[in-house]
Amino acid sequence: MAYQVLARKWRPKRFSEVVGQEPVTLTLQNAIRHDRLAHAFLFSGVRGVGKTTTARILATALNCHQGLSPEPCGECDSCQEIVSSSCVDVLEIDAASNTGIDNIREIRESVRYGAARDRFKVFIIDEVHMLSKGAFNALLKTLEEPPSHVKFILATTEYHKIPDTIASRCQDFEFKRIPFSAISQHLQLICQEEGIKASEIAIQAIASAAQGSMRDALSSLDRVVAFSGDEIQTRDVQTLLGALDDDLVISLVKGILERDRISLLGSLSSITQAGVEPHSFVSRLIQHVRDLMVCKVVGWDEELLHLPDRIKDDLSAQAGGFTRLDLIRLYQLLVRTDEEMKMHSNPFLHLEMALLTLIELTTLPDLEETIRQLSSGGGDELKTSHQGVIPRPSKSETLREKTSGEEEKKERRSISIEEKPSGEKTSMIPESEVVKTLMDHLQKTNMGLHSSLDRAQQMTYEKGSLRVVFGPDSGFHYRMIDGNMKEKIKGVCARLISSNVRVRVELTDSGDQVETPSPTEEPAVQDFLRAFPGKYVVEVEN
Repeated sequence: MAYQVLARKWRPKRFSEVVGQEPVTLTLQNAIRHDRLAHAFLFSGVRGVGKTTTARILATALNCHQGLSPEPCGECDSCQEIVSSSCVDVLEIDAASNTGIDNIREIRESVRYGAARDRFKVFIIDEVHMLSKGAFNALLKTLEEPPSHVKFILATTEYHKIPDTIASRCQDFEFKRIPFSAISQHLQLICQEEGIKASEIAIQAIASAAQGSMRDALSSLDRVVAFSGDEIQTRDVQTLLGALDDDLVISLVKGILERDRISLLGSLSSITQAGVEPHSFVSRLIQHVRDLMVCKVVGWDEELLHLPDRIKDDLSAQAGGFTRLDLIRLYQLLVRTDEEMKMHSNPFLHLEMALLTLIELTTLPDLEETIRQLSSGGGDELKTSHQGVIPRPSKSETLREKTSGEEEKKERRSISIEEKPSGEKTSMIPESEVVKTLMDHLQKTNMGLHSSLDRAQQMTYEKGSLRVVFGPDSGFHYRMIDGNMKEKIKGVCARLISSNVRVRVELTDSGDQVETPSPTEEPAVQDFLRAFPGKYVVEVEN
């Protein structure tokens, strides 16, 4: 007898044998048990997760000679013929090669006749998304109201290509990727039954490379057995499938995290000597960065991470060492590197430089933190070292800055405030100078607030009230000042002039006119004109 590949030999024949699709199989079994079967089903999901297999099992359950049963016998003529694809009442149609309207017309003619022997005439249309628009339209009416002896089972790997008019006429079932642990256990069971000795790491490597597809896992196992015989070693899997050892990937990423360039180059050299293709390696590294992000966001989730439990601690530790921004940067650079390697004469050289660049990316400062420091007047502290890391001041520098700051505050208080005999504090700053003093202070201490106030059309201070007027094109700054910045302005004014200040923020409509001072009255303009005497022209935008 000719050799039968493992994917066909171990194809499930009962609902209970389908791996990793319990929600689908349980729903179908209950529908059969309670006689609530739909006339059309739509199975969607990635390749190799059991769509066509489940369709065949459903057909055997419908036509088993022992009657409708959640578990067909698998021994009667109908069950055996359906499994071998030779049953005249169960027609499997490949929509990829039967895409035209004429093929659908043949189905419409066939449904008019009853089943030759069995209970139902079942049409299994695989890759149904390949049908043409005309073929879909021809199928609509028959799919919505087929004869009572007809059942339709549609299967597709690209659900988004199915017209809504077709999907709405079917009972929809989504087949998910099979969990990593379920694939590993099933492969171990098959190896035991087939007399194949395989290490646990080798089985896990095959399961990880399958990415949730049982058929891919069984096909890979077939290849490895043909290569290494009945004893499978980890190095055999890595050599044949191009799979990387998880420990090697973790070691390489550890070099990036710790900025250990020597360790990083050593790990890359080991990968090169192992004969791993550069594109395969980059794809594996991209997958690892994705796993790190998942672990960073939701923790260790077996449904999202197709990884063995033995690397759980290492992956969690690495995820904690990176920020989400670091991982986004790594992902973007790796994707770009994968594209650029296709045009490079020496892909590994390009990959080596890209990995060294990854180390530099992890040292870049956070953009939000940089903007926050600029807004708070900390621009001088953003001077970075050659590594890109924001240097932390020493304790002596911090103490010196704190002391100088306190002395500056005392000096400011001594200039701007005098004590009345009654103990009441009064500002020495004239009302006409309050706005200028406030803006000069904010320019040194809070550049963000200064920039927003600088967009105001008019800002005046009179009798303890600060009035800030924004034009119609400065709505953003108006909302920011009128919201969470108003109290901050009050606090700054209280420190400068030692009195409670009322802050009123206004936004003019497009038709409102606000009297604005002449540009030549601005202190900065006056200083400029003194330094560079000459003629000036004022342009006003309408």
